[in-house]
Amino acid sequence: MRKRALRCILGTGYILLLTTFLLYQAGVFGGRREWQIAVLGTLFLGVALAVVLMLYIRVNDQIKRQDESRNGELVTAVESKAVQKESTRQNSVVSSGSYEETYAHFLSVMEVCALSERELEVAWLLYRGYTNRQIGEALYIAETTVKKHVSHIYQKMDVQSRKEFRAKLHFDPPHSL
Repeated sequence: MRKRALRCILGTGYILLLTTFLLYQAGVFGGRREWQIAVLGTLFLGVALAVVLMLYIRVNDQIKRQDESRNGELVTAVESKAVQKESTRQNSVVSSGSYEETYAHFLSVMEVCALSERELEVAWLLYRGYTNRQIGEALYIAETTVKKHVSHIYQKMDVQSRKEFRAKLHFDPPHSL
C-alpha cells in the first residue's frame, strides 16, 4: 500500500515539476533574467524531472512485479487445485474402464442423441465432472453459452440433472479374463 501511495506522490510531483518547468521556460517565473540563470534553472528542473520520473518508473515496476507474483501464486494455487480435481475426475472415469473404452462408449450413447459437435464437447466435459465455469474456460466460451448447451443436452437426452445425465451414461466395461 505504501508503494502505491509513493507512486501517487511521485506522479503528482512529476506533474508539478513539469508544469513549473514549462512555466519557467515561458518566462512566467523570474521576470527578466540572465541567460546563465535561465540555463541553470532549466537544467535543475530537467534533472529533477528525470529523477522523479525514474523513481516513479521504478516504483511502478515494483508494484507490477508484486501484483504479478501475487497473481502467479493465485494462478499456481488454482492450477494445482484444478490438477487435483482433474486427476480425481480421470480416476473416477478411468476406474470404470480405460479412457479409450469410456470415450468410445460415451460416443456411442451420444450418437443417438443427435448432439451438435459443440454440444458433444460440452457433454464430454460435463460427464467428466467439470463445472460450467471450467467447461467455459476449457472451450473458451462464456458460462452462459455453456448453460445453453447443457440445457439443450438435457432436453435431447431427456434428463433433468447432472446426476441423471451421468447415470444415463453409466459404463460397465467388459472384464478381461
